[in-house]
Amino acid sequence: MKYRIRIPLTALAIVMLTISAAAQSKQETEKVTSLDNTVITLAEIWSLDQGVRSDVSLYLENSREFNLRIDSICFDKAIECIRHFGWVTDLGKYNSTHGYLLQALTAVMLHSPHRLMDGDVYSLLRTEAEAGRLHPEALALFLDKYYVIYQKRSLYGSDFRKFLQPPALNPEDRPLSDSLRRDIGLSPLPDSLFRQP
Repeated sequence: MKYRIRIPLTALAIVMLTISAAAQSKQETEKVTSLDNTVITLAEIWSLDQGVRSDVSLYLENSREFNLRIDSICFDKAIECIRHFGWVTDLGKYNSTHGYLLQALTAVMLHSPHRLMDGDVYSLLRTEAEAGRLHPEALALFLDKYYVIYQKRSLYGSDFRKFLQPPALNPEDRPLSDSLRRDIGLSPLPDSLFRQP
């Protein structure tokens, strides 16, 4: 009778240890798979985005419409990547060999500044900045490119303002600039960046 009780208990202990080991192994596999998926996604985005730009003659041969479609595809993939993985700042074991892929999201945001004005996209990026994954100054750079290109004014005071004549910010935009910068976690710009009337 003693043996009958021990055998099931021993078998139960073996089964429990096996289940525990399998669960731990599954967790480790999921971590690797998530990291691998992140790297693969960034590689797809980077390759497509930079692929059409790496050969200047190819980029110039393509129609503007074609290049804009590529930018749109890359932007959609980048937003899905951010929704799924967050703004990627670390590639773990891939940093030394594939660290350049961390530039993929930044490149795509700069190539499609008009898409940043969508409320859902802006909210997503602001959330990433609030979480500390996307630096607020980088977000200001992306957003300011839109204002410089499409409205011929700088509201965030980024380096894109240098493309304006004059490069100083308009004092009439000061309240809006202060509000927009505060909204993404930045302090207002110094008076020296605003041109005098």
